Amino acid sequence: MTLQTNDGKLIIISGSSRCGKTVKSTRLVRGFDAVFVWDIEAQWCKQKGYQKISDMAQLRKIVQNGKKGKYAYVSQGNIRADFELFCMCVMYFGSFYGACAVVAEELADVTSISKAAEHWGMLCRRGLKRGISIFAISQRWAEADKTAFGNATDFYLFRQSTIKDAKYMSERTGVDLERIKNLAPLEYLHYNPFTKAVEGSKVTF
Repeated sequence: MTLQTNDGKLIIISGSSRCGKTVKSTRLVRGFDAVFVWDIEAQWCKQKGYQKISDMAQLRKIVQNGKKGKYAYVSQGNIRADFELFCMCVMYFGSFYGACAVVAEELADVTSISKAAEHWGMLCRRGLKRGISIFAISQRWAEADKTAFGNATDFYLFRQSTIKDAKYMSERTGVDLERIKNLAPLEYLHYNPFTKAVEGSKVTF
């Protein structure tokens, strides 16, 4: 007998400001009945179909009741502490109610290059086998937590802010540096770390 699980994915999305990361992400999560967004810049809460949550007690109630929907959490306090609680809530939902998506915007604001904080690290290491798909987004991954890299199933590489950032993503993925450096706004490379395939595309409106 083989143990089968409905594993989620861990997708890393990298690129400079206004390059198309959020637009692409909104499309990637369309198929999920339950979506939880760490909406640090209050962008997702303005998207059609998303409910703005700014009270952690309200978010806890939602996940405890297993209420599916699309939720954008906008922190009103200590963002690092709130992010840990947010991750804990998503882990709870996935553990008890199954498949969901979590979008973590601007990870460099709430993580560091040192060991991942408890609940974010747990989400990255143990969330996938509970059916949680993680969409980890950052403008500068050199300044963000690296735990996600070890479990990543996909990379979406947009135009980078600096040559240093482009080199960093090239070294971490093996994607040709020149291809990353030559990306125009809204263009991206989709890299599969298992097949090593790299496909270029562009966000359209």
